[in-house]
Amino acid sequence: MDVLSGATDAYEGKWEILTEETKGFEEFSDAIGRPEENRTHVRNQVYVVEYKKDVNNVNVTVEMQGVSTPKTFSWTPGVEFNYVGLDRANMKSTIRWDGNVCREDHASETGKWTAIRTVDGDSMTLTSECNGVTMVEKFKRV
Repeated sequence: MDVLSGATDAYEGKWEILTEETKGFEEFSDAIGRPEENRTHVRNQVYVVEYKKDVNNVNVTVEMQGVSTPKTFSWTPGVEFNYVGLDRANMKSTIRWDGNVCREDHASETGKWTAIRTVDGDSMTLTSECNGVTMVEKFKRV
C-alpha cells in the first residue's frame, strides 16, 4: 500500500534554488543560532534537489555546485530521522504532508524551526520560521 497516497506527486522531479530570491537568510540564521562558518558555506550555495518516492519513503538527492558527491536523504513521512544539513549541522527532522503542503519540523544543536513547502506548477516555495523570524526560499523545476 502506498502510504504517500499521491501527496508528493507535485514535488517529484528536480528543483534548483533561486539564491537571488532568498529573503531573510541572515535574520533566520540568527534566530536558529547558525554559526557564521556554516552560514558562509550555505549562504550562496547553488544546488539542485531531486525528490523521488517509493511506497513508504521519500528519497532526496541534493547536488551542490562545486561539490562532486551528492547528498542523499531518505525518510518516512511522520517518522523522525537524523541527518547532516547543507549547512553541516547535525539535525533531527520530521516531515509530513497535509494534502499538497509539506510541513517540516527541524531541530539542530542550536535551534528548532518549522518549514512549509508548497508547489505551484513549476515553482516551489519554502517558508521557514523560528521564533517569529521568517526566511523564504524559491525554487524552479528543472
